[in-house]
Amino acid sequence: MAAKLISTGIRHTTLPENYVRPLSNRPCLSDVSPLKDFPIIDLSSTDRSRLVQQIHQACSRFGFFQVINHRVSKDTIDGMVSVANEFFSMSMEEKMKLYSDDPTKTTRLSTSFNVKKEEVNNWRDYLRLHCYPISKYVHEWPSNPPSFKEVVSRYSTDVRELGFTIEELISESLGLEKDHMRKVLGEQGQHMAVNYYPPCPEPELTYGLPAHTDPNALTILLQDATVCGLQILIDGQWFAVNPHPDAFVINIGDQFEALSNGIYKSVWHRAVTNTEKPRLSVASFLCPADCAVISPAKPLWEAEEDEAKPIYRDYTYAEYYKKFWSRNLDQEHCLENFLND
Repeated sequence: MAAKLISTGIRHTTLPENYVRPLSNRPCLSDVSPLKDFPIIDLSSTDRSRLVQQIHQACSRFGFFQVINHRVSKDTIDGMVSVANEFFSMSMEEKMKLYSDDPTKTTRLSTSFNVKKEEVNNWRDYLRLHCYPISKYVHEWPSNPPSFKEVVSRYSTDVRELGFTIEELISESLGLEKDHMRKVLGEQGQHMAVNYYPPCPEPELTYGLPAHTDPNALTILLQDATVCGLQILIDGQWFAVNPHPDAFVINIGDQFEALSNGIYKSVWHRAVTNTEKPRLSVASFLCPADCAVISPAKPLWEAEEDEAKPIYRDYTYAEYYKKFWSRNLDQEHCLENFLND
């Protein structure tokens, strides 16, 4: 059965069969507790060394953290949320103009994750955009709602700057020059996924997105302010990351795990659904240039023994991304395909 958009505005009373997970792979929501000591990092702090230390602790322990006082204005964030909700509440006829299940398209509305490959679908619709350089892609973006291009351009630009700030802190937290990671990553690509999870009749049986890691360098997530859904895996147990007012959730992608030589973790995470309310999230992905060679700095792996070598072999981001999309989302960690012999 072909998957189709689920953001129809009509409430389902039972979960269609193509969304039902096998018994061995269900969310077990009653076993999930809120994450108590989830790091919240105040980027307005003037104590740089403490900030760098907080980043180090968060990236090595959780691979995730939240940032506040991040210089993306409330107006910019509220505008993004508003225009995204407006987009998903448009008529099916209007939305279907952008529908595609081709992952290579740079602007597309789709459903689930990769409907061409999946056996079981996910309870999510999403709008995927390329956002850098904006001038190259903005003409492809939705023309409705009328304010979409202007609002999303401003949001994307500000979030990109926030990402660069965090990348500099990550470099310093590994004992490297602050521009090290940005130099290695080259001219970074930027993608956005605007995720919409309608109310789900049976959240115990399906996922919004199953467990996965992110293939890129850094993800900057705007969570729904009122509806929980993000969960992360720590020491074999799932924890809920509850929304924090005016915060972004930041997570380390696979490329920073490789570039840190495994010191920082690209952590498994998933999105779950609920019966009551729709949930919206906006994920912005900073990606290495396709030609960027992913190779950790020597100080992170060089030891006194002659035999020392990095955990992962050198590869280009283009090679990695191709491998990532050729798999199912919840297969083994994609990085395992790039381990050094």
